[in-house]
Amino acid sequence: VQLNIIDQSQTLNKALLTDAKDSVSKAMTDLRDIAKSLNSDRIKLSSLVELTDYELQRINRAGIMITSFVTKGTEQNMLQHKKLFVYRIIQEVLQNILKHSKATNIDIIFQYGKEKLAIDISDNGTGFDKELITKKDGIGLQNIISRAALIGGEAHINSNINKGTTLTIISPYA
Repeated sequence: VQLNIIDQSQTLNKALLTDAKDSVSKAMTDLRDIAKSLNSDRIKLSSLVELTDYELQRINRAGIMITSFVTKGTEQNMLQHKKLFVYRIIQEVLQNILKHSKATNIDIIFQYGKEKLAIDISDNGTGFDKELITKKDGIGLQNIISRAALIGGEAHINSNINKGTTLTIISPYA
């Protein structure tokens, strides 16, 4: 849009040109970030903590939400396919928060137990009434629960209108 305005202008507006350059630069950075988050080699070589931290840094750079990330316990190795599933669930939950919640804060806690990892992802957004979500509207939530079950884990959703949502993912390491 900015480039079209510049193209149609009779004179060069330096401020608008600078804004357009900044927008293109930000779009390129965002595109690189998205490409990195989809790269399966990167996922294999990084820990779940590193991958999650990267996603939260990307959200922080956008400046639309404040995020926090805490790990408790000693980080454990997880089977690669389980790590990939859990990472994709985390990405899905973060996208849902960004798209639907109108939240200003996202908090993630990893609790490393002896045999399982528990992950709490909370936001302070609008929340929802789980009973009022239709099958069509709640397909993303059902996918999250199904994905967790596929790796022998669980996903629980707790949401209250105007009080936000917490999703808990529990996954065995092996």
